This record gives sequence, C-alpha cells and structure tokens, in this order.
Amino acid sequence: MNYLAHVLLSKNNIDYQLGNILADPLKGKRWPKASDEHYAGMRMHAAIDIFTDANATISLSKSRLRKKGYLKGVVIDMLYDYYLSKHWDTFVTKDLYSFVKEFNQNAQFELDSLPSKASNFIDLITSNNVLGSYTDFAGLEQAYNRIDRRLSPRILAKETTTSYIPNIIDNYEDIEQDFLSFFPLLILMFIDKSNSNPQEHFLK
Repeated sequence: MNYLAHVLLSKNNIDYQLGNILADPLKGKRWPKASDEHYAGMRMHAAIDIFTDANATISLSKSRLRKKGYLKGVVIDMLYDYYLSKHWDTFVTKDLYSFVKEFNQNAQFELDSLPSKASNFIDLITSNNVLGSYTDFAGLEQAYNRIDRRLSPRILAKETTTSYIPNIIDNYEDIEQDFLSFFPLLILMFIDKSNSNPQEHFLK
C-alpha cells in the first residue's frame, strides 16, 4: 500500500500517522526522540506490508499487469491508493479533502521535532499535497511520472512505471474489483493489530 492507505490505517494521532508513513524512508529504525506512538505507527506499517505481500489478491493484481516486472509492486501500491481515493466514502467516515487537509496541517507542526531526513520527506509530502493527488487518473499518471524521474539509469533501461499505464487501462475494472475485495480485509487486520476502538480512527 502507498502513502494514503498508510496514513488512513493509523490511529487518529499525528505521531502514529507519521510513524506509519515514515517507516520506509527511515527503514523502520526508531529515532532517539521518537514517541511510543511514532514507533507503534512504524510497527503497523510493517504489519500492513507483511499482510499485503502475503495476500493472494495482491499477487493476482500484479499478474494482471504482466508476467514479469521489477516495478509491478510500486505500480499496484499507487494504483490501490487511487482506488482508495475513488471509493473513499465506502470505507471512511470523514471526507477525503478534510482528512488530507488535517493530516497536512498537523504534520507541518511536527516538522521541527523530526530528524532532518524525516522532516524533509514529510515537508515534501505535505507541501505537494501528495495524499490528495490520486483523486483522478490524471493525478495517478503524474505520480507515476514523478517516480520515473527518480529511477536509476539501470532500472530505466528495463522499464518505467508509466509503461504500465496501458496494462492498467486494459485491466482497470478487474484490478478495481481486486482492491474492493482486499481492502476490507486490510481494515480488519489494522483494527485487530492496533486494538483500536471506533473513536481512534475514521474507518466505518
């Protein structure tokens, strides 16, 4: 799953949300001044990744794109965030615009308390409203283009994320149904692992 899903699948606590989204750039390492909620969010990120990587529906979605491909996982992660934006009201009690706006504002207040690498990452995510950028297919395409600009020459010689767009279009409805089957299971996993009650998250 990508940024939007990781922030959503968090307790309604900015430290928890930041820990969840920072687990990858910080490689799961707890920094000296991290709170317990930061660390709980990082652990939840790992649980989400483990659950997702082992799920047969995710494997099916990847196989719908092409038989082989180094970037299939990245492409599906971002595509699932797009489908999450599209079906947001099915799963979430708070509207997407308000949810993203609140996260962006709260995260900006926390920048000075984060390590420089984490602070720069969160500033980039929030200043560019990345969580709100998947609301239409054009935004998804732009996100793939941003990824491609960061790929190494070695990977670019093999493939790009944008090269998958025709595959996505050809299999759009099937992968969408994959997402709709999978995401409720991921929500249940989050609620169980986090031991959270309805007052601690925005999930239906």
